[in-house]
Amino acid sequence: MQIKNKLQHRYIHYTDRLFYKLEKGRLYKEVFDNTSNRTIYLFCNPTHSNLGDQAQTYCILKWLSENFPKFNIICAPKRLTPKSTLELIREKIKPTDLVFVHSGYLIFDPHPELSYICEVVELFKDRQVVILPQTVNLVDEKIMSKVQNSFNNHPQLVLLCRDDISYHNAQKLFPNCKLILWPDVVTLLIGRRVYNSTRKGILFCLRNDREKFYPDEELDLLKNRFENIKKTSSDTTILKNAYAWKFNRETLINKVLEEFSTYQLVITDRYHGTIFSQIASTPVIVLSSSDHKLSSGVKWFPEASFGNNVFFAKDLNEAYNIGQQILKRNGEITINPPYFQETYFSKLKIILEI
Repeated sequence: MQIKNKLQHRYIHYTDRLFYKLEKGRLYKEVFDNTSNRTIYLFCNPTHSNLGDQAQTYCILKWLSENFPKFNIICAPKRLTPKSTLELIREKIKPTDLVFVHSGYLIFDPHPELSYICEVVELFKDRQVVILPQTVNLVDEKIMSKVQNSFNNHPQLVLLCRDDISYHNAQKLFPNCKLILWPDVVTLLIGRRVYNSTRKGILFCLRNDREKFYPDEELDLLKNRFENIKKTSSDTTILKNAYAWKFNRETLINKVLEEFSTYQLVITDRYHGTIFSQIASTPVIVLSSSDHKLSSGVKWFPEASFGNNVFFAKDLNEAYNIGQQILKRNGEITINPPYFQETYFSKLKIILEI
């Protein structure tokens, strides 16, 4: 299995390099040839294989298309947008055009996209820039100072914060910016489709990176406590190349959502694992991550609408006890309402005053 994974990674790395080379030229030509009277430029959309990030792209493009049907949309990822292309966008941008920055966990010290966001913000000081829902978690003073200077010196910058701690962090860091507390964009898919799958077993959707809180040994003990039931382990990273994500994004995302709909229960320390489970109306137990993203993000799901489906466990013993209660339902589920679409995303265009 390790040899197979290594070969897959090498193949993806090789095909991605070719794809990026071709896409850089294609993007430059797309910007150069663009004659639309109204264009939306979306910066920082991902080219990597994180399903949560790709689902954000899918939802952002869906929301933009529904709310700005007469606009041409051009995506400008960091990896595909050298200085020459960025300067061309600056040269060609019109007063009727709009500038958005992709959502995610990008305003975070080690993130490679952060410097690119600052570059975009500084380049388009003469127009509104909307940064879609972000987790804000800056610690390094040097990086913090650079981001503060970039953001606070922009007269029309709008930053959406996807949890209350990020919002409070942003209030301290960016007092000159318009700040809005707003849920993750993928939540707009919740309640928009009913899945009629037969539900069996538990899906453990667990991360394997620096944001992991519980060690594997403790998580394995939790899995083993659930006896005589099917258990599956997965993550929200899929081994697909950039070409597959660009042309098959919706299919790949729907396949994963279908899988989430086949379980009685999801246990996850992934924020998008939480959201995917709720798109499929599958009960979820949310575990802590190493930062505030999960414990704070889960507060978006009100008891009145999601009380039967979303549970935050303060420790693994509580996760087991909650899980046992959910399994007694024998796969019976409560269909989630389109709460986020109706409460938030149907009003976002008006709130942004675009």
